[in-house]
Amino acid sequence: MNTRNLRHWAVLFVIILGIGGVIWGMHEIDQQDQKEVATSNHQHAKQTHATIAKDAAASKQQRDPAKTAFDRTNRGQVTPKFSKRFTRELKAKKFVGTALVVKNDQVVYQRAFGQANAKKHRKNKVTSQFLINSVQKSMTGMLLMKAVQAGQLQLTDRLNQYYPGIAHSSEVTIRQMLNMTAGITGELKPGRTLTENEAYQYVSQNARIDTSKIGKFDYQQICFTLLAGILHQVTHKSYYDLFYQQLVTPLNLNHTGFAQLRSTTKGMTTGYAGTMPGDYSEPHKPSAASMAIQIATGNATMSAGDVFRAERAIVQGSLLSTPAGAQVLHEAGNTTLHYTGGMYHLDQLGYYGHGMGDDYESTFVISKNGRTGVVLLSNNFVKKTMYPAWSTEDLGIQTFKQIDRAKVLR
Repeated sequence: MNTRNLRHWAVLFVIILGIGGVIWGMHEIDQQDQKEVATSNHQHAKQTHATIAKDAAASKQQRDPAKTAFDRTNRGQVTPKFSKRFTRELKAKKFVGTALVVKNDQVVYQRAFGQANAKKHRKNKVTSQFLINSVQKSMTGMLLMKAVQAGQLQLTDRLNQYYPGIAHSSEVTIRQMLNMTAGITGELKPGRTLTENEAYQYVSQNARIDTSKIGKFDYQQICFTLLAGILHQVTHKSYYDLFYQQLVTPLNLNHTGFAQLRSTTKGMTTGYAGTMPGDYSEPHKPSAASMAIQIATGNATMSAGDVFRAERAIVQGSLLSTPAGAQVLHEAGNTTLHYTGGMYHLDQLGYYGHGMGDDYESTFVISKNGRTGVVLLSNNFVKKTMYPAWSTEDLGIQTFKQIDRAKVLR
């Protein structure tokens, strides 16, 4: 081999070493980045848990722990014909969770089915807590209305008054955001666990407004996280603090919390996937990152009884300084609207809410006067493989219509 060839090989060897060094360096940087993200995620999750736990503890000290009919099993002895049929329909759906039926403020049926935690052989109870997903939006809507009545904001306020950096935000009102007609889009996938303030910053940076959709119904989770950010700006309080002090505490909701507290919450359920309910082979715990970014839009946990009592108070306006504010929030007199203030209109009969996510399904249906309703909460449901065949959304709506029109339920 001549000297020229040796030089060529030497240069090639140096180049290979250089490339190898760059790849090794990039690998080391990537590993370091992953470690930093993991550390940040842990710190933020720990910080959020501590903040919510403090709010939860303060609320617990102020609440009445006494049990009510909403905390007890009711097999429907007073309404045997209805109860037998409803139980049969639930079992046909292989329902796993809690089912509650209320007629004229009286619990006529409340039963729990299936496992809360199959590994620990813990059955669901009527006081078990489930991730309620989008049902939470109706509660966020009520918190917004309380701020309106306190003079802290108006439903006609423009989004640019709070988030001027979002293009076209001057064309969108808070009312439109509450009704999902604001044309706002944007995914809630930050890829890491955010603090509350970081969540608001993230959605403000990722929100986009499609002006062609303004005034048209388009369901987007991000609207309600932005609304929580607005609440934070005008009240100078955490969303979690507002939720506990303005909803949980006054209603004595003793089986309500947040997914971030699942490890320390008695009665918390585990979600299960699969191809049909009753399969407990795929347990799932919602990620800390997902629950952090779903603030105000899908990270609360509740029992069926607490959901009904909350929704009853919301439609009756009993938590507002002026109860008529509930009519304003939900535009009760408008017969053409589909969704207002965080809940759907059900013809002229009442309202309903539905949520799916992280292997949970939640449905509530309630009359306009708040005295009659159905709540179905499941911890064994995944949209991809079970919707609509195993969903109980339609069963909840049809059951409500049946009990609402019946003068006497037998």
